[in-house]
Amino acid sequence: MMRQVSFRTEMNLPLTLFLVMLFLIGGGPGMAAEEHAPGNKELRAVETAPVELRDFQSRIQATGTLVPQRHSGIYALAAGQVEKLSVDIGDPVSKGDLLFRIRTVDYRLALQQAEANLERAGVMVRDRKREKERIENLFAAGSATQQMYDRSQTAHEEAAAALAQARAARDIARQSLADCTITAPYNGVITARYLEEGEFIGKGKKVLEIIDLSVLNAEMELPERYAGKITTGLPVRLSFSYRSDTVEGTTVAVNPKLNPLNRTFLVKVAVDNREGALQAGLFSAGTFMLPVQNRQTAIPSDALIRDEGRSYIWVVNQDDRVSRRIVKEGDTFNGNVWILEGLAAGERIVVKGQGGLIEGDRVAAE
Repeated sequence: MMRQVSFRTEMNLPLTLFLVMLFLIGGGPGMAAEEHAPGNKELRAVETAPVELRDFQSRIQATGTLVPQRHSGIYALAAGQVEKLSVDIGDPVSKGDLLFRIRTVDYRLALQQAEANLERAGVMVRDRKREKERIENLFAAGSATQQMYDRSQTAHEEAAAALAQARAARDIARQSLADCTITAPYNGVITARYLEEGEFIGKGKKVLEIIDLSVLNAEMELPERYAGKITTGLPVRLSFSYRSDTVEGTTVAVNPKLNPLNRTFLVKVAVDNREGALQAGLFSAGTFMLPVQNRQTAIPSDALIRDEGRSYIWVVNQDDRVSRRIVKEGDTFNGNVWILEGLAAGERIVVKGQGGLIEGDRVAAE
């Protein structure tokens, strides 16, 4: 019996030593679990900041092309030979300047004929009026028949109608003569010329093109998500690749109808170009300056983390432990992000040192 007891003691001694060594090295199962639990690691040093209320001025970026606010084709209003063509491509013109003139000889003769016809028609009306009055007096005295009376009335009415017709013909001839001379409708620059002096041209044919460069419109297509945010009068800052400075413009037109093909709407931005520094057709980038929104929830841009289409931040709770908070972000302005949902002013957030944080970690603010 004594020998058996001694045998068990000898067999348990190595096991006992092993357990003691494991306890000394690992601190026991409970201690190991506690050491690896989230929130009980060594405090992470991070930089924090409070959520604040700030003023935001949102900006919308778009691109477009400068086009003249006024761009006109100049057409021949009368047919004939081009007697004089006094401008060419690139020439500046002022309102009322002569652009071209159609040969006027035939139109002057037509006007003289029309005026002569009008004079004869006037003589006829006066003659028929005297005859009408004479027959009326005779009819009243019983010396003229009803047939004579009716005939005199009709003759006077026909003469009056012929006079009106002759006057209309005279006016047409006078206008046709005036249409031979074409002047500039406004101050501008000639951008196209389609014929030369001496050529014959039909009525309604294009002769020149003119543009007014004093005001240019930047035409831009904006995505439908901005519908309702862009209004007339909104200031826009325009930039161009060939110059370092920007040009101020003003929104003058907003199309209320969306293009169903690309879901965009047209916006026109007017630019003062009276000094002639800009050319039509230039590509431009525009920044629309939306009205200021006062006291909006804001955080530093460095605090925001974007992952798989979502935005979140680390919020520091009262016990210095962090939790991840998904937020809905708006625009960025002066290094701050406008938070639309998910945060309240006064909450403390991590702005630097977020890498490697997990839910429940304790942090120490630097």
